Amino acid sequence: MCNNGPLQSGSSTSREVLPTNVKPSHYSLSITPNFESFEFAGHVQISLDVKEETSTIVANANELNIKSASIVVVHVKTETTQTAKAITLDKKKETVTFEFETPLPAGAKVELTVDYTGIHNDQMAGFYRSSYTGKDDVKKHLVVTQFEATDCRRAIPCWDEPNLKATFDVKLIVDPVFCALSNMNQTEERTVQHENKSLKEITFARTPIMSTYLLAMAVGDFEYIETMAQPKMPANAKPITVRVYTLKGQSHLGKFALDVGARTLEYFSEYFDLAYPLPKMDMIAIPDFGAGAMENWGLVTYREVMLLVDENTSAPAKQGVAYVVGHELAHQWFGNLVTMDWWSELWLNEGFATFVGWLATDNIFPEWKVWTQFVTGDYSKGMGLDSMRSSHPIEVDVQSPAEINQIFDAISYSKGASVIRMLSSFLTTEIFSAGVRIYLKKFAYSNATTLDLWAALSEVSGHDVAKLMYSWTRTMGYPILSVTNEEFDESKQELTLTVRQSRFLSSGDLTPDEDASSLWTVPLTIVTHVNPHSPTRHVLTEKETKITFPYSHENNFFWKFNYRSNGFYRTNLDTKQQAHLGAALAANLSLFTTEDRIGIISDAFATAKSGNSSTAGALDISRGFVAEEDFIVLSELSANVASVSVILLNESEEVRNGIDMLKRYLFSPKAKASGFEYSKTEGHLAAMKRTLVIAAAADAKDPVVIKELIDRFHKFVGGDESALDTNLRSIAYRTACKNTDDESVFEALLNIYKTSTNVEARLTALSTLGASPNINVVNRVLNEVLMDGNLVRLQDMMYPLNSLRSSPALKEVLPIMWNFLKSNWPVLYERLKPSLGLLGASVQLCVSGQIGNAFADEVEAWSRGDELATDEEKATRVEQLKAAQRPLNQSIERVRSSTKWLERDRETIQKWIESNKTVLSNSC
Repeated sequence: MCNNGPLQSGSSTSREVLPTNVKPSHYSLSITPNFESFEFAGHVQISLDVKEETSTIVANANELNIKSASIVVVHVKTETTQTAKAITLDKKKETVTFEFETPLPAGAKVELTVDYTGIHNDQMAGFYRSSYTGKDDVKKHLVVTQFEATDCRRAIPCWDEPNLKATFDVKLIVDPVFCALSNMNQTEERTVQHENKSLKEITFARTPIMSTYLLAMAVGDFEYIETMAQPKMPANAKPITVRVYTLKGQSHLGKFALDVGARTLEYFSEYFDLAYPLPKMDMIAIPDFGAGAMENWGLVTYREVMLLVDENTSAPAKQGVAYVVGHELAHQWFGNLVTMDWWSELWLNEGFATFVGWLATDNIFPEWKVWTQFVTGDYSKGMGLDSMRSSHPIEVDVQSPAEINQIFDAISYSKGASVIRMLSSFLTTEIFSAGVRIYLKKFAYSNATTLDLWAALSEVSGHDVAKLMYSWTRTMGYPILSVTNEEFDESKQELTLTVRQSRFLSSGDLTPDEDASSLWTVPLTIVTHVNPHSPTRHVLTEKETKITFPYSHENNFFWKFNYRSNGFYRTNLDTKQQAHLGAALAANLSLFTTEDRIGIISDAFATAKSGNSSTAGALDISRGFVAEEDFIVLSELSANVASVSVILLNESEEVRNGIDMLKRYLFSPKAKASGFEYSKTEGHLAAMKRTLVIAAAADAKDPVVIKELIDRFHKFVGGDESALDTNLRSIAYRTACKNTDDESVFEALLNIYKTSTNVEARLTALSTLGASPNINVVNRVLNEVLMDGNLVRLQDMMYPLNSLRSSPALKEVLPIMWNFLKSNWPVLYERLKPSLGLLGASVQLCVSGQIGNAFADEVEAWSRGDELATDEEKATRVEQLKAAQRPLNQSIERVRSSTKWLERDRETIQKWIESNKTVLSNSC
């Protein structure tokens, strides 16, 4: 049910937070890693303000062994020390309680000193270990932190909540051969003795006040390259030392990211009119890393593939590096300098970093047209997830670590960025950026809420931004606009439309109650054939509204809502309206902006899926794009036509081939015209377009394209590297695998994965080796590749699992994947639960894609533990699945929505294929 009300005022009382009797202000920390036992020794002194008299102090701790604890009460002239009389760890709550004999008086300042040990686990959480093979073929390790969202407690007893900011003094005591890094610059190095060994103690400068999840440390055999960022604004901006750290022998691969990083810091210093407050920015590539990257203040950690680039890196991978660097450096202001007050407002960090990350990328690489790509990327992702009942509001209250980890999703990131883009367009970019600067300056070094941001934007715009945006951040979903009546006044040359808004659900089964409770303030833009690039603007505040704008009845007349797809809403067209738009497209594609052409395709297929319109109409629209040449529009077209193939999983070969005929009609001529050779001098988007059209034609079973790709694949594995450009390798690997019954291609890809030293090359092989029709290969991927903990890094498990979904035998493969999840659930749960998002992703991959309500019922029964013998076993299953509850619910909903779509439009799709067969077949 759609909830239009605010977050409950008392909801914070159920959050898993610490008692408020004390508040930290400073941590003085010393940690000694051990690369043999993988157990580190820690000593921390924590400055606390006592808010109310107490004899107990509760902090967060997880997987720590507390050796001793004492406290000093600092008086004006004297100090009183007492040792904790009891230390109690609560594993479930992830806390440690220190009890003292004498109560601590309210208003006192105390120093809590704790000695402890912890583990360098291999689960990419806390202060964990990462392994790699050195140039001498010897296995080596480094240790590094990943604390977001709630894993600082795995390294330090602490107050692990974002609004309990403090400063940090860090010392790392390490082997003299290692490099040690933290958030701040090194200030001192000296030799110390530890357990009969001479070690070096590195002291770092004190950090600004910050949240615990941003603390960072890394120790290993690193090298670096360096440059200086020279921001010209604001006036107090200082030069920033920027470095990229890598494993030995790889630093040259950081040159692209180093340049992007320096230019991004300069851009943000000017855009935010706020100097970067630290003296340095280190970016480091980590072999094992659960997220894409992490924005630790002054020491940003990355997956290797998200930071390292060489001369053969594919265009999409290079673009990904540029964007991720922009995203993480945006966090240095949005998230680090100003931090959300609680995780329920995670979007203030992630939505804004996504939006301004694209701003920085566009500033450096305007020829990439990333804001147009945004429409097929983040905008589309956000709309896809938010069209489901199992979505959540942008502002969603979360209580536990398990709940917090599940909202690092397309709502917080992609929808968050999309509504910011909509608001920026409505206010104008100049007013929006001015409001952002006010917000950052006012709340620097502290915490803020969404209402604080709205207040700053209201101050500069004169609009009541909180009122305008309330429904967009506080409620699930978004509107679909339907025109219920058209009135043309010929004398005035005006058109009046009656526009109705309701919540859009991909399942199409909106209830009357849901409809009645759904209302958004919609910034509506309209373009027509009269002024196709000069929109009229309206604001819809009611369920049904009449709007009037200049219009005329001429050849190929049309109107279209949502200019440039700036608004986060869909448009529902009836058959006549869709025909007018289709005729205008066929007559002149250039009447519509690239973003508008993308929006027409997206809306046509989304409303077909929901039952608001017909799939036949969407397929007709897609045919109208046969002359389209823009890469970004073609990528949207390819993805949406492919979505019809997904629901035809269990249908006849004839029906499935009908959609393949449409794909070949749209993409095969373009693939053959583009050729298979890439040029170093061709544009970024030109390379991506060639890859797209070849991939689409191959997946549509074009025999000429398939033969060429397979021939090139065999030349490549035979030693001719020039046969396959890096941009083409993924589709060539997948095509060869899909069209071979034996295991030779699988073995070749597995060998590439095992022997290549290039990260992208390894992941490309890993991402395609399961695309075989051979069920034995499928089982080998699951049992040998995935379950062998020594072959594939934990962070990369999703790549081979996802590759199985490209198998031509998908009808047989999906049940195998589902059984794999069920059979291996206890092992997968223990292995993946600490790693942000991996458990939920594995559940989604093994559940989504199937068709049939009976299967959805089966998954729900399994989630309840219906097949288990005891109540205790059932309770354990339910408790474990809390860590993946949202992704599981979303997967089940997708199965039911796809089933409903197929059942509603099966006959329509068959008829469309039959009536268009001649045209499609003659053109392939």
